[in-house]
Amino acid sequence: MTKVRSFFKDELFYDLLFFAFALLCMLAFIFIQPFGEGPDEINRFRIVWYIAQNGRLPRGDDPAVLIPGYGGSYAFQPMLTYILQGYLLWFLRLFTNRFDVLLVSARLVNAAFGLGAAFYVRKLSRLLFPYRLSQWVFSCLAVFLPQSIFIHTYVNTDSCAIFSVMMMFTEVLHGLKNGFRRPVCIRLAVGIILCALSYYNAYGAVLAVILLFISAFVRRIPAGTILPDGTAFPEKRLHVHLLPFLKKGLFISGIVLLGAGWWFLRNAVLYHGDFLGISARNACVMETCLPEYHPLLRTTYQTMGVSIWSMVFGTDFFTLLCRSFVAMFGPMNLPTHIYIYSSYYWIFGICLTAAVLPVGQKLYLTWQDRGHRLFTNAVMVLTCLIPIFLCVIYSYTWDFQPQGRYLMPMLPAFMYLVTLGEKKAAYILQALFDRLKLRALSSRVPAVMGGLVILFTIAALFYSVFLVMVPYYL
Repeated sequence: MTKVRSFFKDELFYDLLFFAFALLCMLAFIFIQPFGEGPDEINRFRIVWYIAQNGRLPRGDDPAVLIPGYGGSYAFQPMLTYILQGYLLWFLRLFTNRFDVLLVSARLVNAAFGLGAAFYVRKLSRLLFPYRLSQWVFSCLAVFLPQSIFIHTYVNTDSCAIFSVMMMFTEVLHGLKNGFRRPVCIRLAVGIILCALSYYNAYGAVLAVILLFISAFVRRIPAGTILPDGTAFPEKRLHVHLLPFLKKGLFISGIVLLGAGWWFLRNAVLYHGDFLGISARNACVMETCLPEYHPLLRTTYQTMGVSIWSMVFGTDFFTLLCRSFVAMFGPMNLPTHIYIYSSYYWIFGICLTAAVLPVGQKLYLTWQDRGHRLFTNAVMVLTCLIPIFLCVIYSYTWDFQPQGRYLMPMLPAFMYLVTLGEKKAAYILQALFDRLKLRALSSRVPAVMGGLVILFTIAALFYSVFLVMVPYYL
């Protein structure tokens, strides 16, 4: 009996509840939403089905995978998820040809990436924040965001990208804290490989991880310090430990080249040197699309001479982008409750504002010195800005698509900043109540604020899945 009680008090029990709730919500989507309800699932599934039928990867311009009307295909882009799903279905077709079984099996690959992302979120939370409540606030914000759950429930490469970003940030911060030992370097390299073979929009996270990795080998040396190699520093300065940086950096780079280089080499061979496949895809689109969808005839805000500012704030771009980052199911046609949107906006706005305040230095990244902590925060901000910039530029110059799923690679960095702001806001309120001699109230502020955020994320996800999505499809 004592062992049973101790299990329910153990952190593992709450972790299992956390994973179980995330999986339950994902399975509800996977089994209930019809084929093609996820954004462009039908055209993505063409690649999976091609591999399942032929046992090999398609060229990007293969007629079997072309997108009707629009031209081109998703086979020009990295497609590790489609490869895994395709060969899984190729195996399952030895036993059954039921389409519903095959479709659910393919979607479960995305759910596996979603569970993997949730696992790494829990590990990442313990590296970012020293207190359990802060760790749970971050975990619930990053995993229980309704759109974050939805992204793992239909055929796409986004879920692998999110998993890889979570993995990369966890491993690089683990290396910063405990040293880049060989197992950490290998796992970091695997994360970069998965990112490289998933989604171009997530490549900004690779840049962020590289910057954090470099920072591990940069130290501020006090004046008069003599290093082991005999080098003396008469003045305070930054010093790069070059030899260990090169050894570990080249080791990681070698694994990445072996694991991901084959895809870009394949592209270069198939598409006359275009190792990214972007130019080849654009050329294919122009050759295979209907006249009304031809890129040269497509009307964009750039060709209309409208400024980027006017597009973002003078149209419904900003509203749609924010809403679909929080929750917009199906092909961007199934919203959740308006109060869920407004509540998330208030949480994001207040917490991001509080995050920039220079208080509460012991609330986060306590194992880093002040300089590295500021650098880590700057990298987190950069990680958020890159996908936003790419999304805006793509909508402005190519195709107007204000979809929040394009911003998902910034999820860990964004929710870190939001959680940091929530902790700082609680810290400020505590200081205020202490000044007012309200000691009893002051001691409860962090628990109340953190608890409210956690309960809201759970309730918002439950409502969005079981009171919006499920009734809509059933």
